[in-house]
Amino acid sequence: MSILKVKGGPEMKKLALWCLLTGIGFFVYPFYAGACSCTWNGPFIAVSKDAPLVIHGRIIRHHPGQSPTMDVLVLETLKGGILDSGMVVQMGDGMHCRPTLEGFTPQSEWILALNGPGAKPGEGFALSHCGEYWLRVSNSEVIGSIDGTQSLVKRVALDEFKLKFLYPRFGETFSGRINHGKRFYRPFGFRFEFILEPMSDGWEILIKEYGRDENIARLTPPFHFAPNPRNIEGWHLSGNPSGCVSRPHLAEAGTANPRNFIFSPEVGKRIDGPTAGRAVTAQEIEDIRRFGRGVLTIKKYKLEPGGDGCSKIEWMEFFVQLEGGS
Repeated sequence: MSILKVKGGPEMKKLALWCLLTGIGFFVYPFYAGACSCTWNGPFIAVSKDAPLVIHGRIIRHHPGQSPTMDVLVLETLKGGILDSGMVVQMGDGMHCRPTLEGFTPQSEWILALNGPGAKPGEGFALSHCGEYWLRVSNSEVIGSIDGTQSLVKRVALDEFKLKFLYPRFGETFSGRINHGKRFYRPFGFRFEFILEPMSDGWEILIKEYGRDENIARLTPPFHFAPNPRNIEGWHLSGNPSGCVSRPHLAEAGTANPRNFIFSPEVGKRIDGPTAGRAVTAQEIEDIRRFGRGVLTIKKYKLEPGGDGCSKIEWMEFFVQLEGGS
């Protein structure tokens, strides 16, 4: 056994000792200087909001080595967009905040939130371990810390999870002013937009989901024999509604203020979809109401004369309340 001898004064001896310990530390802990350290930032529903891409995928194969990766077959895209059904995901190598390959066995299925904070992506997509950025899918169930603490593992049906992920709870209010013939637009609830679409003498209330043309508020009752609260027309606000010769249903009064409407992304899909051969049921209307509710209150307005005694709304100030989600 040899003992290192250092010539010189106390300062030289301290410097030599520091160099020796630093060198030992480098060989014992080769990734310490660049290794990742991060806290657990929350369950999947919380942290996935900051991930640009969320997929349901199946692990195809591993590529271990200095820069480990895994090939993933994309079964469904839940957020964001990709051009191909196959992708490569960068995994942990000791230097980045990513999980290791071991837990993601080939042929297993996962919900993956990619390129979230801490993932430190290089080339392509990466998976962060700074939160619950992955959930196991087995037997049509999603398993993991979905919306609770790190140790709270839940099992939820895949379809139920997708509804919860795509349509989280929301509650929003806003005010606006609109002039005749103009269109008002306001996004809300992560995936929806509130629209006042101009008509000849007022506006129609529309609710749309991104990527769809469907007005998912169109099944707001009543459907026949009375004005619908989604339509805001000048004769509704006139002191003499019966003076409007062309008013629908020859109604003696317009829809009351405030206007109440309902909406759901199931409209045009499960409810009254393109192959529907029957009228909607009372239960389906209740399902729509359970998902989304809106109230538009007309605060101020100015009318101008129109044809056939039907007034037009020159401008309108309004207040909107929206709530719902899965």
